[in-house]
Amino acid sequence: MIFFDIDGTLIDHASASAAASLVLYDQFPGEIRFAHEHFPAAWEAILNKHFTRFCQGEISIWEQRRERMREVFARPDFTDAEADSRYQVFIRAYQSLTCAFEDAAPCLEQLGGQPLGIISNGVREQQIGKLERAGLRRYFTVMVFSEDVGFGKPDSRIFLEACRRAGEAPSNCVHVGDDVVADIQASYALGIQPIWVDRLGRNQEQRPARRVTSLHELARALEPIRAASRAGKGKKQEEEEKQNEMNP
Repeated sequence: MIFFDIDGTLIDHASASAAASLVLYDQFPGEIRFAHEHFPAAWEAILNKHFTRFCQGEISIWEQRRERMREVFARPDFTDAEADSRYQVFIRAYQSLTCAFEDAAPCLEQLGGQPLGIISNGVREQQIGKLERAGLRRYFTVMVFSEDVGFGKPDSRIFLEACRRAGEAPSNCVHVGDDVVADIQASYALGIQPIWVDRLGRNQEQRPARRVTSLHELARALEPIRAASRAGKGKKQEEEEKQNEMNP
């Protein structure tokens, strides 16, 4: 089973989030304390801060959204309704702007016939919506989201639940993602084969993963994993046959 991350791997989250954050900024002139040109970076830092709390099970998915709004507007007194209303401005823009990377569909098409799955942090409905709008939903048979298990990557439970639903041992699975900690190190620790999608060309140090800079390279990166799997299955079959000969 080959599992994929969504944001940063299949879907261009960063571009959509930055553009949508400026829609939010312009909707409330003078109410956000950051300079216009610095706001997308500040927004993403605040988003990651509270989303990490959700992934760790500290707060709910809705509460992390509200905490973002309270921090962005420096208004800890916002009611839930006020925070939700402002969040809707962002999310409507974000959903209209999200799209797949150009290499996503060709890659998935090339992998046709192989079982593919999703392991993604976030809300099931929202994440599936991204895949559907991008025309990618049809490729995946198993999909597990942090909302389903109450914890997100890098927590081991979301990976193990995905393997359980796929009916595969972690050692028989691959996880393709862009986040070194949440995708690569976390899956590697469980015996899942990680493939790092390094779209930004960071590659600053050795990672416990095969590295690609585009999903166009994924099929080739999978070849040694498949070869090792075939060799392992052949060896296991040979051992079983020998055991049967010794114990007719």
